[in-house]
Amino acid sequence: MVTLKNILISLSLLMITACGQSSKGNAQKKDSTKVVYTFTGPFDLAKLLLKENLPEMIHSQGIRRELKDSMDVTMLKYEVFKTSDPKALRFAGTDLSGTYGQRKNYALFHYAEDQKNLICYELTLYDQKQTDQLIGLLGKVGTLVFKMTHLPKGTIEIDVDGNEVKPEKSVRQTYRVWDNKKTGITYYLSEDGTGKKITTKLTALKKATKFGKDWISTGQLDWYKYSDSEPL
Repeated sequence: MVTLKNILISLSLLMITACGQSSKGNAQKKDSTKVVYTFTGPFDLAKLLLKENLPEMIHSQGIRRELKDSMDVTMLKYEVFKTSDPKALRFAGTDLSGTYGQRKNYALFHYAEDQKNLICYELTLYDQKQTDQLIGLLGKVGTLVFKMTHLPKGTIEIDVDGNEVKPEKSVRQTYRVWDNKKTGITYYLSEDGTGKKITTKLTALKKATKFGKDWISTGQLDWYKYSDSEPL
């Protein structure tokens, strides 16, 4: 059985490039030519509709850019903006910024090269308390549709090389999904590890867009559809 560790492995540039090359035609054009929405008011991730003019919004909010690394990638015909600025790391009024050792919470914003409209964002946290806060806040902006906080009984965990992981070496992994039918945005949240070793990743996108479909397929974000959820 495929485990969360395998499913949530970091996307490689090669995979995304290959997927992006297949995203041609009218569907791709439709995604990047939507009417761009001008964002107003204090910045808050929970209020984003994923159609805002990203460069304009970043400029008006005075959000600082951060240098990207090799894993901060996106699809062809899209750009990605990275920041750890506290101004950009607010969700439902809660500050989710912070530095933990050499690791710093950050956000990635994916937007179209042509129309500059925001299409997806990812938020990465390295703190358990902030993760717990975020989980509670997501329940206010969407409806929880899937939850897995432990591997099902009898499941054999395997590593990226296909080898069985012994129980004493197993790392806690969780997965939750929320839907907001009004905005069409789906929120995918994964936890890997606990305490000071936790890495939490939130991905927000619209499943109906071409970008959303390709990103979900490439990252296997919809694997949960083939698994049983824990009681919600």
